[in-house]
Amino acid sequence: MSEATGGTERTVLEVARIQQRRGFDVTIASRGDEYWQGLWENVRLLRLTPSPWTRALTFGKITGVHLPLTSLIHREKFDLIHLHEYLKTALFEHYPKVMHFHNDPLPGCDAAVFAQTAPAYWAQVGKSLRQIGVSEYLARRLHLAHDLAGEDASEANIVRVPNGVHANAIPPQARAEARKQAREKLGLKDADVVFLFAGAMRPEKGVEFLARAFARLSEDNPNARLIMVGGGRLWIEQGWLRSNPLDAMEREVAEILKPAIAQRRALLLGIVPPAEIMPYYAASDVLVLPSMFQETFGLVILEAFSVGLPVIAFRSGGIPELVEDRRNGIILEQGDEEALYRAMRELTLDRALRERLGAAGERTAQLYSWENTADQIEAAYQGALETRSRRAASSTRSQRNHSRATQ
Repeated sequence: MSEATGGTERTVLEVARIQQRRGFDVTIASRGDEYWQGLWENVRLLRLTPSPWTRALTFGKITGVHLPLTSLIHREKFDLIHLHEYLKTALFEHYPKVMHFHNDPLPGCDAAVFAQTAPAYWAQVGKSLRQIGVSEYLARRLHLAHDLAGEDASEANIVRVPNGVHANAIPPQARAEARKQAREKLGLKDADVVFLFAGAMRPEKGVEFLARAFARLSEDNPNARLIMVGGGRLWIEQGWLRSNPLDAMEREVAEILKPAIAQRRALLLGIVPPAEIMPYYAASDVLVLPSMFQETFGLVILEAFSVGLPVIAFRSGGIPELVEDRRNGIILEQGDEEALYRAMRELTLDRALRERLGAAGERTAQLYSWENTADQIEAAYQGALETRSRRAASSTRSQRNHSRATQ
């Protein structure tokens, strides 16, 4: 929690912490450039790296990175393997597996390409006993992939398990003081209306739309402020560990906001660890999430709601499952920069509306908790193990029947 973590890693850590307290023996394995192991909240942490001779090798669909994980699984003989966005299971197919999806399956595909790719995709996904999607949107996409995979596709056991939030990360009675201290530290005045962006500084997150809309708002409303926390390293993709944290999009945003930054109306604070993020929510008045891809959940939305902030968001993926237009936030069509400016201007000028939407957002956050997320994941584990036992019993009966038939 003291390092750069995105939504997937945050979910893994929060759930593992609860599972360990409930008596599970949990190991979290992730990829890294150097091997490392440690203990956090009694959860065993491992960073696995391929040995030099396997780093550049590929055996069919088995990459060098896959081999240390396979070795760990066979050596430790875990009761269940919980995979996050990881499909390569050929070397440990006989272990019970749950696959957890946080992002859109087959992203960027049009309908024709999705249909063409679905059979091969589900051939991998179907090796798991349960498939977890973090939103209804994502669960529907998984169901579609299964349907398109054809009649011979392996069974689908898809469940929706939303992420959670710490509802009392800043208790209501402590928020005024937390807000005061955070604003003093950031040089903000009581009259300032602060918009917050938290996440990866990437085109997919629509940060340039936000930067341009705020640059215009700042010229019209001298009390408007923008805080941006995050960086390119929060976006996980091939080569992300070696990418320059100050990538092209961060430089572009800084250039757009250059006059506002010079006037201390915009603050680009870089990556803030989860353990230190809440004071920035406390200092803010509105969260803005202008995602330009299919945002499947939006963990930052729940974090904002938990401290009574309304949310302005582009309509995408699972966001409308959390943000209800004009009830706990404002939903806009993707890429509508003019509408984004108008929504930010409206909330800058209308404190009563901010407070009404924020109060509804806080009630929304109370419907979610990490404990509930852990409960549902454990139910998925139980279902997976029961499915495995049922299949094993069926296989045994088939073998016995075959033996009788051939005697």
